[in-house]
Amino acid sequence: MQSGVPQGSILGPFLYTLYTADIPLTTKTILSTYADYTAIMTTGSNTTIASMNLQAHLRKIEQWTRKWRLKINETKSAHITFTLRKGTSPPLYINQSTIPQTDTVKYLGLHFDKRLTWREHVTKTRKHLDLKTREWIWLIGKHSPLSLTNKLLIYKTVLKSIWTYGLALWGCAASSNLAIIQ
Repeated sequence: MQSGVPQGSILGPFLYTLYTADIPLTTKTILSTYADYTAIMTTGSNTTIASMNLQAHLRKIEQWTRKWRLKINETKSAHITFTLRKGTSPPLYINQSTIPQTDTVKYLGLHFDKRLTWREHVTKTRKHLDLKTREWIWLIGKHSPLSLTNKLLIYKTVLKSIWTYGLALWGCAASSNLAIIQ
């Protein structure tokens, strides 16, 4: 290994933060990073201008990655436009590769759809809850010898943490989508 940080190491997040402290910023975009997840966002009423602002920022990041010999995994990149309007935005490019436009994107465990209805996130969260419930039912079910206090503790640590993750964002979803979780 000539560069990089071993994944899962204790110092990894700190070293990554140090290494990327000078990542380029612009006044027309917002850069959101957590560990090695990065999102570049902009707002505007015109998708063409918004895409131009994003593309300008992407060019600066391309130059920065070349300078520091970092590799962007273009296959994990996605372009989503949050809008109620029909149509698509102009394409975006990184390292001469088109960033695919998608209707949904996963970022930090949350599934965002282009209309911010949260339907996909709620559906996937429900499936995850069902899976975990089946895994733990032998321990928290009515025939389990565990006390109610211990069952409640398992519920709060395993199941509740799944459905409450990101609740501040997706909790405003339509009641028809929230009914899926309930």
